[in-house]
Amino acid sequence: MSELDMTGIEIPVALSSIPKLESQNSYISISVLVYEEKELIPVYTSKFCNQRPHHVKLLLLSKGDKFYYTLVESLSRLLCGRTRHKTKTFVCLYCLHPFRYERCLQNHLTECSQHPAQTVTYLEEGKNMLKFDKVQHMFSIPFALYADFESFITPSREHVPSVYCCLRVSISPV
Repeated sequence: MSELDMTGIEIPVALSSIPKLESQNSYISISVLVYEEKELIPVYTSKFCNQRPHHVKLLLLSKGDKFYYTLVESLSRLLCGRTRHKTKTFVCLYCLHPFRYERCLQNHLTECSQHPAQTVTYLEEGKNMLKFDKVQHMFSIPFALYADFESFITPSREHVPSVYCCLRVSISPV
C-alpha cells in the first residue's frame, strides 16, 4: 500500500465520495464517526469492514463550513468512558458497542453488520421510566398459583423447611 488512487475525487474528500475512494482502492475500508452533542455517532461504515486488509477509522470534525478528518487509532481508548471495564475492549464499528472479548464481538458482527450504522440514544432523567397502563389490553388467565416456602436455620447453618402454602386464584367458581 504505497499510494491511494484519488482519480476523480476532490480534496478535501466529501463524505459522499468515500464509497468511490474505497472502490478505487481495493485494499482499504473506511469508517467515519462524528462527535455530536457529547456522543460519537457512526455516519459511514464500509461494507468491506471485515474483508479488506486495511481498515481506517476517521473522526469527522467540523468548524463552520469547513471539515477535517482525524485518524482514530483505538476505538477502545476513545470509548473507554462507556464501560467500567478498565482494559482493552473490542468495539463494533456499526453500533459502537464495546465488548470485553473478541469472540463476543465476532458473534455480534454477524447480525449487526447486516444493518446500516446506528447509534444508541438514551432518554433524559425523569423521562426514562416505563409504566404499563393499558389494563384493558391484558389477557385474562383461567387461574394463577402463588406458592411460598418457609424454613428456619439450625445452629449448624442448615436450612430446614418448616411450612409451605400454595394458593390457587381463579376467575371461575370451581
